[in-house]
Amino acid sequence: MHLLPTPWQRPEIMFVTGHGPFPTYLKRLNIRSSDSCGCGKLANPLHYATSCLFTTSYHLTEPSADLEPLWWKRVMNNNNSRAKIKKLIHFIAENETLLFPKDGDNN
Repeated sequence: MHLLPTPWQRPEIMFVTGHGPFPTYLKRLNIRSSDSCGCGKLANPLHYATSCLFTTSYHLTEPSADLEPLWWKRVMNNNNSRAKIKKLIHFIAENETLLFPKDGDNN
């Protein structure tokens, strides 16, 4: 029986920190002019994992605002959720043209 938690891998770290292929992060670095998803919503990690129309295959249950810190803790301690997050990050990286509108299209 394995009782020690598995160390986080790069996709999980990018998801939790919001760094990586997320328009909210890229706009903060002035790499993109828009922080919107192709569906028109704010493109942060929680959006892609819970409500984006383009990533429904990877959705996790959306947390209520007051339980969001607990949601993050439970998701990152659950191996099945972490596997979904890894697949989600890979999908986002492979499908940027679908998920992110061209700069200037949606400010």
